[in-house]
Amino acid sequence: MPKIGRKGKEGIEGMGSYRAAIDLGTTTLELSLLKEDGSVAARRGIPNPESRFGSDVISRMTYLQKHPESRELLDSVRLSFRTVLSEMLSGQEAAYPDDLSGIVVTANTVMASILLGLSTESLGRAPFHMPFVETREFDLDGIPVWVPAGASAFLGSDSCGGAWELPLKEKEILLDLGTNGEMLLCYNGKIHGASAACGPAFENCTRSKGIYGSTTLSVIADLIKRGKLSPNGNFMDSKSMDPNSKDMKFTDGRSKDKYGGVSDRLEITPKILRDVQLASAAVYATFSMLLKRAGCPVKELRTVYLSGGFGFHMSLRDAGSLGILPEFLLDRVKVSGNTSLLAAERMVMDPKALSGYTAFLKDVITHRFAGDSEFETLFIDSMILKPRK
Repeated sequence: MPKIGRKGKEGIEGMGSYRAAIDLGTTTLELSLLKEDGSVAARRGIPNPESRFGSDVISRMTYLQKHPESRELLDSVRLSFRTVLSEMLSGQEAAYPDDLSGIVVTANTVMASILLGLSTESLGRAPFHMPFVETREFDLDGIPVWVPAGASAFLGSDSCGGAWELPLKEKEILLDLGTNGEMLLCYNGKIHGASAACGPAFENCTRSKGIYGSTTLSVIADLIKRGKLSPNGNFMDSKSMDPNSKDMKFTDGRSKDKYGGVSDRLEITPKILRDVQLASAAVYATFSMLLKRAGCPVKELRTVYLSGGFGFHMSLRDAGSLGILPEFLLDRVKVSGNTSLLAAERMVMDPKALSGYTAFLKDVITHRFAGDSEFETLFIDSMILKPRK
């Protein structure tokens, strides 16, 4: 990574008073505006404008397959960068783009590839090759933007950057739960990584009328506790069903929104239940297999870091009661916040940091469990929503 400077003037310091770090998430964009001394001048979070093309990475890749020449997704997110950074700089009595000297963007591999205008076709089918394996740079209104690579097709710079930023220590694991449950484990001095295909359960499409996905998990856990839902996902009492529903949905008027206030009624449909079952089983089975492949007994884990927005809002009690994590580990969980954004902040402020991250990336041992008979058996057995010992 060259010294931060405006396009065509690499190595010249002071061409802009501010730098920016961006965590490009599937659901939201988190942006930091940093002063020359590294202090945070402002932070802002907005919905990802790509959501209108699909609420998860799968639907967006499908859209791009059907419209291979389209630049709508790329243009929409870059426009958001311009708009929000301009507003943030204006609040500091500065101007875009003149007072911005560099940007680093961390993201999952799909979001990063879309931002760079690369084809995502190789991410949609086996053997799932990465569209890029080294840090890429592009120009945004004369501002250099660096996009670090991840370790594999489904271990992006968001989760890998988070593990590097913490940094992960011996017998610690980082979980970043979204469309992919990305996991990185440090054991015997090595970093092992794997990804669980969570589908839409932890993303925007589990929201009902604005309710965050973690609220859905809380309601499902409560329904099981009250005997209205069996652990295998079947409604126990037909009287609990909405009689006007054609798809057998449960309506719970006691649901809360993510701020703790009373929300609109939350509808729990069989599809949502199935999505949660699949995601919970995928996380638990991948978590268990990763530890086994690394040779790390689960009892020896010292810390489980939960990163990202979903991990921040998710109730640990719900994670235990639905079997997302073994119950005995819950008191070892630390909510680490947006480690992806923190990694981007560090990279954009220190030219040597990106090189350090790249070196860290080369040492990540990636594991894939698709087609593994042991994993598939464990996954099926984990479909029951119940506590794990």
